[in-house]
Amino acid sequence: MVNYNSWMKGIGDDTYLSKLSIPGTHNSAAYHKLAPPSVQCQGENISEQLRHGVRFLDIRLSRNFLTLDRRKKNDLICCHGNFPVKLTGAVKFRDELENIYNFLKDHDSETVILSIKQEGNGNWDNQNNEFQKVFKEHYIEGHNNKWFLKDEIPKLCDCRGKIVLFRRFGVNSQDNQGKFGISASSWAYNTTCDDRGMFCVQDFCEFKERQDILKKASCVKSLLKKAVDYNNTDSDPKLFINFCSASNFFDVRCWPHSVAESLQKAKINDEYKKCCGIVVLDYVNKEDWKSAKELVDKNF
Repeated sequence: MVNYNSWMKGIGDDTYLSKLSIPGTHNSAAYHKLAPPSVQCQGENISEQLRHGVRFLDIRLSRNFLTLDRRKKNDLICCHGNFPVKLTGAVKFRDELENIYNFLKDHDSETVILSIKQEGNGNWDNQNNEFQKVFKEHYIEGHNNKWFLKDEIPKLCDCRGKIVLFRRFGVNSQDNQGKFGISASSWAYNTTCDDRGMFCVQDFCEFKERQDILKKASCVKSLLKKAVDYNNTDSDPKLFINFCSASNFFDVRCWPHSVAESLQKAKINDEYKKCCGIVVLDYVNKEDWKSAKELVDKNF
């Protein structure tokens, strides 16, 4: 029986991360019930997500626009678009990062791919790469041994016990090139399939009507098959990131919880296979973590 909190222990050291079937969560920090239902994307916190097998976390960060204290201007907080993930106060990235560190300390056979994107209402000096400087100086420096920061897809032996940075923000400094995580600063918005070489993404996310769920399910299944086909060749390692999230703010039937339910009914799980890549889910705890467990099981 698979032990979901340390399932990578059963995978060989020479295995590339891209060869695995990995459950992930969309807007992983948006699990707070004290948030608008259009903002909440998960039903359990990040520690519970990791304990139940999730190994890809999607976190969106903003400057702390909820405080007037200038001394805290470099405190990054978790957000979903322009909204904080909790209405009753800031959820600090530092606290969520500590939860990830603690999990990896207790489960050093595992790795966590951490996708970081700049969002929210905080003002940044983008011309001078202020966000990247704050992230590096306040959240990585002093903890470098806890991160895998090369711009390449690692084998498990290179990243066990570490966070693999999947960087969705740009860097201009020559000093950071190749040494600041997997470079994933852009892909085509609302894409059904965008192949960028080292990674390939499905992120069809803008629903015009509820019937778009059928198109979304087809896109998810298509990339699952594409990942399996590619990973059964001797081609260079490539991460396939398959987002199962989408929304229409003006239609409650297209909010995260409803979309997650609809994709389950569309039986995307039937296409889960070994080597099918990263599947990024909303409300991953539904039905006793069924999707996460099914994905992990495919590795064995």
